[in-house]
Parts: sequence; C-alpha cells; structure tokens
Amino acid sequence: MESKTMDRYELAAILNDIGNFDVSNFKGRLTLQKTVYLLQSFGLNLGYEFRWYIHGTYCPSLTNDGFAIEEIAPNMPRIPIEFEAEHAQRRYAEFKEFLADKKDDPAMLEISSSICYLDGLGLEKDEILKLVENKKPKFRMEQCREAWKDLERYSVVGRRHV
Repeated sequence: MESKTMDRYELAAILNDIGNFDVSNFKGRLTLQKTVYLLQSFGLNLGYEFRWYIHGTYCPSLTNDGFAIEEIAPNMPRIPIEFEAEHAQRRYAEFKEFLADKKDDPAMLEISSSICYLDGLGLEKDEILKLVENKKPKFRMEQCREAWKDLERYSVVGRRHV
C-alpha cells in the first residue's frame, strides 16, 4: 500500500520553484519522475513510493498527480519554499544546487535516480555504475561516474543502510 502523498498544491509550488514541470510530453513526464525521486533521495519525503521500471524509477501516483496539477502549476505564483525543519530547508537548497545543471537533462536525471535506487538496494558502487551504464546504449560510464561523484558530494549515495 502506498503512503499518503503530499497535497497537490504543495507539490505544484515545489515544482514551480524548481522550474522543470511539464507533463505534456514523455521527456517532461520522465523529468518529473526523476526530479521527485531525487528530491526524496535528498531526504525530503513527499510520500511517493517508487519502483523500478524500464526508464528507472517510476511512481504511478506521481504521474496521476502530475496530470492533475498540469493546469494548476503554470497559474500559481512562484513562492519561496519553506520547510519547518532547518535541516529540510538546507537539504532543499542543496537539492536545487545539485539539480541546477541537470534539470533539463533527462538522461542525467535518469542516470542519477537509477544510481540512487540501486545504492538503496545495497549494491556496491562498481556494480551500480556498470548496471546503469548497461541500462541504455546511450549511457556512458563517464556520465555514471560523474553522477555518482555529484550524488556522493551531497551525501546521497555511498552510505550503507543498516
């Protein structure tokens, strides 16, 4: 059973703040999935449960919410996103910093989210990078290593779960 997800207006506000929300095409829907998965990987749980799919991490209820807020998001004013906990606010700022040069690059978002997902399964770094590289012919090991390094810098991967 899937946990309760956040309010759609709150999700729309976050997506507006991030600035890469578009569900009108496959690229936009893939970007939505990976962006929210990565945001949760930074420790900001929005309540979405993801599973492994042909394009990496995927959550059906997020797709439904994405279509539901399609008309809301563009008409909402951009407002500063504020979390109650200082730690959450800091992680959100770090997430936006991490995402800045990737938010319009679905391949790097897919690579990064795939790395996070596989790391969460407890696989070793070399195994993860090889699996992600082999996931699609267009993915290169150089991209996988770059994504790992970036994620590790923000303490998202490389830690073992007990």
